[in-house]
Amino acid sequence: MCDQSKNLAEADACHDADPARAAALLAGIDAAGLEAGERPLFAFLLNHVLGEKLGDWAQALHRQSALLAAAGEAAPPVLWRQSAVAATLAGELDDAHKAVAGLARAADVGEPQAQELLQLAAAGFQVPGRDAEPAAALAMHALLALDAPHWHKASALDTPAAAACNNLAAQLSERSVEELRSAALREATLRAALCSQRLWQRAGDWVNQERACYGVAVATGAAGDAAAQLEAASDGLALLDRHDAAAEQTVDRAFLDLERAHALQRLGRHGEADAARANADALAAAFEDASLTNWYRSRVERHRQLLAQ
Repeated sequence: MCDQSKNLAEADACHDADPARAAALLAGIDAAGLEAGERPLFAFLLNHVLGEKLGDWAQALHRQSALLAAAGEAAPPVLWRQSAVAATLAGELDDAHKAVAGLARAADVGEPQAQELLQLAAAGFQVPGRDAEPAAALAMHALLALDAPHWHKASALDTPAAAACNNLAAQLSERSVEELRSAALREATLRAALCSQRLWQRAGDWVNQERACYGVAVATGAAGDAAAQLEAASDGLALLDRHDAAAEQTVDRAFLDLERAHALQRLGRHGEADAARANADALAAAFEDASLTNWYRSRVERHRQLLAQ
């Protein structure tokens, strides 16, 4: 692995735990020296680390512009999108407009739809730093744009929009239990998860669709709707039963079973809840990745908090 690729991989590994180190690693990367397949991750990390984490959107935009220049006429939609986000959040509206136009051309969509994806993507970088009510309002404003007719037919923007909605749903659903008492926050969380599911049903494969069920289960669980949580988790498990004969998605099954157990416990169906939890725990015991084990434990703790409210 060359130094450029090594720096990128290390920045990706530490960006949340140590954004300053990630920024230093990113500073050592020359956009022109990256492989085409590495550019989308680099673009994301520029915005996530320099902009969202460190508040330097001007520098994020400067680096995004260099990345676009390195990609040239072959720049894919993802690079235009990340550049548009950086320009918007840096307050450079002329640059943002040019990047939106580039996104529209690269994705073969109208500029209004490209602008709506920009707002959705930008919200993902803004919501974590906002209080509950402003975060909900910002997310809902971006999500409501997906009701436009052009979002109800297939386009090259379906996949990034689905991923952006999923990220928003995850960010909002992990708010504190106290914040989740906000009806606006719960509504935005559920809308984000359902929009993601709608888009993945059209643009994704069965794994995307199963994971969208998990997203809806988490969102409805955060909102306190145990019946909807149970339905979503059960739908996801049904997709696994139908498609995963080789048992390649045991991690997904563990987390879906855990959501199902939580829903059943809330509904007072304790015997079924215990059985689902036992299935989930058995699968989680076989995890070979410490980060997955920690994530599983955090979901168990989250369910405890939600049950105690």
